[in-house]
Amino acid sequence: MRAMKAWSYLRRAVAESCAPARNWRWMLASLGIGAGFGLIAGLQRLGNEPARVSPEVATVAVRAAVTFFAVAWLAAVAIRFIRLWRA
Repeated sequence: MRAMKAWSYLRRAVAESCAPARNWRWMLASLGIGAGFGLIAGLQRLGNEPARVSPEVATVAVRAAVTFFAVAWLAAVAIRFIRLWRA
């Protein structure tokens, strides 16, 4: 019985985390932070060369932004799930 409730709590947590009306601030923040870290990492990859936004640097920035977004979304789902589970 408890496992059935866990699945319903998980579905509800995922649904609440996907509602863009409630989550737009953290979505934009996580994408921006990830893009910033990716840009820094991409520029460091150039080494002693002059700083320029090449396709490789842009790719690293996009990958980092998507990674940060996915981690932030999973954290939001986990937090909502735990709150529902404990309530």
